[in-house]
Amino acid sequence: MYVGWALIEVCDANAACTTELFNLEEEIPGLSVLENSCLSECDLCVRQPYVMLDGAVVTEPHLTDLLNVVRERLSSELGQGG
Repeated sequence: MYVGWALIEVCDANAACTTELFNLEEEIPGLSVLENSCLSECDLCVRQPYVMLDGAVVTEPHLTDLLNVVRERLSSELGQGG
């Protein structure tokens, strides 16, 4: 179980803007996922999935890999309890 608070921002035109990403809110307490119309990373946005995790760009070539990296980072940033 995670404890703490984190924010993921995603561009609505990016491949990462999926149900799987928004489902992380249910999986990880304290996480908010915010969909934006643009995050001013247009060159990156057209190339591959990415999100802004607490203001830092996180990118991977495949959505599954991106979601796994996000989970790992949140585990270390928010800590584990219980």
